[in-house]
Amino acid sequence: MEAILQRVVDGAIEPGEWLPREVDLAEQYGVSRGVIREAVQALRERGLVDVRHGRGQWVLPEEHWDLLDVQVLQAVVTARRLDLLSEIVECRRLLEPDAAALAAQRGSDDQIAGLADALAAMREAARLRRHPAALEDPLVRAEVAFHHALAAMTGNRPLIRMLEPVHAALAIARHELAPERHEALVRQHARIRSAVAVRDPIAARKAVESAIRQFERWTGQRPAAAR
Repeated sequence: MEAILQRVVDGAIEPGEWLPREVDLAEQYGVSRGVIREAVQALRERGLVDVRHGRGQWVLPEEHWDLLDVQVLQAVVTARRLDLLSEIVECRRLLEPDAAALAAQRGSDDQIAGLADALAAMREAARLRRHPAALEDPLVRAEVAFHHALAAMTGNRPLIRMLEPVHAALAIARHELAPERHEALVRQHARIRSAVAVRDPIAARKAVESAIRQFERWTGQRPAAAR
């Protein structure tokens, strides 16, 4: 599924084209036709293909893709699809600065302590300087956990769910496009934690906005005003 997904996101199989026949895909990947059917179903669930009975499977336009699915996001980053990545960054810019301000206002003492623990985990992961596959990297996991802890402090359950895949996508992108920025990454998250810890919503918002601008520089994104 991931191999076919990557071919679609890379543009090797374009929207409107038909996937190769099941028998051809099974031969190409050395698996049974049943495995191919399961892979195609997984792609269908993610909005990448539609099945036309009697004809096969064709690739859907990008607006149908589930860009909040972790495996789709991984493929987007691997393909260096900076156009799609810029839209994910824009989502973060629209949501997280205000979420950080809410976190500074609403977070409990225990949650603030939990955010400090999440930052400590980031520091330890950065110290190890390991760079395995993104989803296995301790720093990626620690980075996502920090943002989840921050979002949880808002007490807004829909917002928490909305931000989670955005943070996963951008942590993966940072790992792939700027893997050596671990020390600066920890510093920017320390600024966010400090602002939240003193319950300063304006400073928390600005710290997140600064982190977003820094991410754009690291990954070659154009500033928002230029888009």
